Amino acid sequence: MAVDDREAAVLQRLGLTEYESRIYLVLVKMGPIKASEISFFGRVPRTKTYGAIKELERKGLLKVVPGKPEVYTPASPNDVLMPLVIKLNHEVKDSESVVQSLNVTFESSKYVRRDTPREASEFWQINGRQNVLEKLNQILRDAKTSISMSTSAMGLIRAYKSQAEILEVAKTRGVAVRLLAPITTENAGVAQQIAEVIELKRLEKPFSNNFASVDSRELVVIESKPDDLRTDRGSDLAIWTTNKLLIELHEQFFERTWSTVPALEFPKKSRNAG
Repeated sequence: MAVDDREAAVLQRLGLTEYESRIYLVLVKMGPIKASEISFFGRVPRTKTYGAIKELERKGLLKVVPGKPEVYTPASPNDVLMPLVIKLNHEVKDSESVVQSLNVTFESSKYVRRDTPREASEFWQINGRQNVLEKLNQILRDAKTSISMSTSAMGLIRAYKSQAEILEVAKTRGVAVRLLAPITTENAGVAQQIAEVIELKRLEKPFSNNFASVDSRELVVIESKPDDLRTDRGSDLAIWTTNKLLIELHEQFFERTWSTVPALEFPKKSRNAG
């Protein structure tokens, strides 16, 4: 049988219609062949065959070989389908990161409602950028084994302004300091300086909130309002927690993301001749 239903289903996940999938599979396995043979072996109605062939040609999946009658030959699956697979993989990873981030935010936000006390047994709400930074800097100074952070492009600059020295001191004490952030033209210089001190990796897209986890015992989830360069003012909202389940959830999410992101490489600084 020229058409395998499982293979056809895979091609449909890559964006082909059912008839386009069947025709392409027939061509890969039997081409070059005529339209009548495509219709027969692909089990595609004759009235639908030519329209699907035109669409496959437009997508670069087949070529027309002139003649009487015309015959059709497939393009290389590696050339035309593999880029679609790579794109789909990237989209799945990106979707997974967003879902994981939203899940962390969801779990955190359950404990911050208008009808709940300001302070719960394992959850504390912090309002205002200066208050958030003060608390964050405190737990970063107390770090003994690990610091895992993720932030936005502007958040990276804020972190450089308010936490670079703290992170450097932690690193010299043997603390494993890792940070995820988007790298842009605006923060590239800051990123290079931070990367000389701690481990920094690039995020293609920022998460919905900023995070900082310390020693697998404390977690701060921050909503930056506005997401700008200021460290002296802002209506930030943060949740500081010692809840083990939520911290473990965040760290699993961080580890999964960190392991899929390549290391950063910056051009070496030139040295002036003496």
